[in-house]
Amino acid sequence: MQAHQHAAHYENLLCRQTSPLLNPRRHNHRRSHSMIVSIQYLRGIAALMVVLTHIRIKGQQYQTGSAEGFTIGGDGVDLFFIISGFIMCFTTHSQRLSPARFMINRAVRILPLYWVLTLVALLVFLIAPDKVNASGGTTGIAESFLLLPTGARFLIHNGWTLSYEFYYYAIFALFLCLSARVWLRYTAVLLTLLLLSLCGVVIQPESAAGQFLFSELLMEFALGIVAWIIYCGYRPGNRLAGVLLLSGITFLLVKNICGVPEGVTSKVLTSGLPMFFIFLGLISLEEQIKRLRGPLSKALSLLGNSSYSLYLAHPFALSPLAMMLKHLQLLSAPLFTSVLLAGSLITGIATWYLLEKPLSRLTARLK
Repeated sequence: MQAHQHAAHYENLLCRQTSPLLNPRRHNHRRSHSMIVSIQYLRGIAALMVVLTHIRIKGQQYQTGSAEGFTIGGDGVDLFFIISGFIMCFTTHSQRLSPARFMINRAVRILPLYWVLTLVALLVFLIAPDKVNASGGTTGIAESFLLLPTGARFLIHNGWTLSYEFYYYAIFALFLCLSARVWLRYTAVLLTLLLLSLCGVVIQPESAAGQFLFSELLMEFALGIVAWIIYCGYRPGNRLAGVLLLSGITFLLVKNICGVPEGVTSKVLTSGLPMFFIFLGLISLEEQIKRLRGPLSKALSLLGNSSYSLYLAHPFALSPLAMMLKHLQLLSAPLFTSVLLAGSLITGIATWYLLEKPLSRLTARLK
């Protein structure tokens, strides 16, 4: 009986309506999924971090030293995984979805743009193979379209993260039948993710498939679920949110300057945890974030809206722009960085407006 009371208490905490955002009776349901402004900003920031990392890699290839002092851009991927962990809880919390419908919805949202851009990358690969995955490795065509983690490089290299996204979606879908006890659903997903990650630590798989199935990166989706539970039941106040945000940013800045301590190999600890603090801190300040006005908020909103397109499409801008600048002998670090960054942003926003939005309208009837 006592255990049952604890479980009921936990479920009440999960379902507690702590803000209009989580209360469909007080908020327009059709708009609720787009109203977490802070998450849109974080999506844009995460995509921008990845772009800067790839500009840094291009700078190394062309020996320009571009973005050489920015070593934490890859942590944008960790932030994406945490966001996904949170959003899957947010979008399904008050809905009754079958596992099949859930997976169809996710596929319809993710795959059309990815497949179109992968087709473009395939055309480039067939004409000039050396221009795709120039850093080496075997490029897998079937693997690219099906997101199969065999160890082959994808035509769009960033697609490897989508493999993890769909793996998480599949795990999450397994427990959607527990809709009457959402606390049990979240607990089951968390334990599954934890168990798979721990298996990886114990087994230390050598195959690409084993490393994928038992990756510690799964724990970053779990961090997103933990953030959702905290947000529903124990949302930090403004002071604690500020401390979390400042702690995460400070950790990343120190890591950017000093690097990762020797012997520490866990990406969840060095990237996932600070991003978790930043994520939880910022979404806890949602009411303040929504009141922001001016050019910065508009720029962050645009960046967030176009983040998926920016994430997938920016490699199509980086290589030709880098080759053009080399041909023109314009390889100073500031110019190289500025041109590649501007080109990436323009490509991402144009792809969002001209391709992603029309595709979303065309596929909306499938949801």
